[in-house]
Amino acid sequence: MNSKSASGALFLAIAVLVSCSSMEQAAVTAGDGDTEPVRTLTASEYYEKIHGAWLGAAVAGALGMSVEGMHYDALKPYLTKLGQWPLTEYIKSLPPQRDAKRKQWYTAENWGPVGFGPDDDTLYQVANLLLLEEKGPDITSQDIADKWLASFSVFEAQNCGRAVRVAERLLKEGVKPPESGQHEMGEFMGGQMKGEFWGYMLPGNPEAAAEYGRIDAEVSFHTDGVYGEMFMAALTAEAFFESDPEKLLQAGLAVIPEDCDYARCIRDVMEWHDQWPDDWEKTHQQIDIKWAPEGVKNRRVFPNNAVNALALLYGGGDFDKTISIAVMAGWDTDTNAGDVGPVMGVILGPGAIAEKWTDPISNTFRTDVKGAEEWKIDQLARRTAAMGAKMTAAKSAGLVEIIGQ
Repeated sequence: MNSKSASGALFLAIAVLVSCSSMEQAAVTAGDGDTEPVRTLTASEYYEKIHGAWLGAAVAGALGMSVEGMHYDALKPYLTKLGQWPLTEYIKSLPPQRDAKRKQWYTAENWGPVGFGPDDDTLYQVANLLLLEEKGPDITSQDIADKWLASFSVFEAQNCGRAVRVAERLLKEGVKPPESGQHEMGEFMGGQMKGEFWGYMLPGNPEAAAEYGRIDAEVSFHTDGVYGEMFMAALTAEAFFESDPEKLLQAGLAVIPEDCDYARCIRDVMEWHDQWPDDWEKTHQQIDIKWAPEGVKNRRVFPNNAVNALALLYGGGDFDKTISIAVMAGWDTDTNAGDVGPVMGVILGPGAIAEKWTDPISNTFRTDVKGAEEWKIDQLARRTAAMGAKMTAAKSAGLVEIIGQ
């Protein structure tokens, strides 16, 4: 992983990035000579952004859960019938044919216990946090696989998809990463959905975050399935210092092959946004035509990666609008909203997330990780920030500093 040394002993603050929340944004400091600027966060800024990320993940995942898997063509009429198109609050009731007996549905009529989780989108992130606390920054794909098998089984955890079930069977048979990710479902979105965690760990260092995303993703995925986690890791790392959606997408593109399908898809969405900057549904039509067929071919990272780009671009820096578009676009709604919600939480902080979203969450976060079944979100954020400060010191020296307590 790349690191660059800073030659000066003293650094002068030269910029403060504007945040849409009331909290102060991160400062950028410059060293002497020709060295690149050192990005800085105070410990309190860093914690607030991490808090916003976990809260954003819970809120957005809950918003999308009850309509997971619905196509836009069915979802729009359903929400319109409820008087909820465009979507501005939690969905009122379950669509037909949903299992109303399930414990947690996150609708106004059938929320379930207060709080959020368990879900598979954040399951791996919590397990990886515990792994880093145990072993420190220098982990391998095999360490991640071993922690997985010791901490949970996807056959018992809630909502885990088919790709990781295949990977777990292979791991239990003794197949090691990256071969454990070389299977017919290796381009599903299970890597993409957990990539933001590595951005939390390495704020302002997209390259290092992407490298951790790679070693994590290759346990279960290959090719564009791996690129998805690298992309989201880098994008989220950059979000600690950048709020412009196009620049965030470029940060993600910078860490994956320029000629891969994943990159082509993201660039397509950016071009369509330029063509129809005020009509996300026009861009959605193009995604449906060009990239949705890839999902049918067992490449389910498409079109869901396109939805992430769509939501960030058309959300215009607004938390509510971003997560709502991610859900209204359909396909894997809880995963896609659960990807962009944390990014917006990093940028805006928890104070920008309205009480209509946070009240049912009640600062409570549940997982299927053994020994870590229930958290207070602020506690989870503090543990994450503490580990992230260690990761930053170890892997981002000369690039990023977290200052103070």
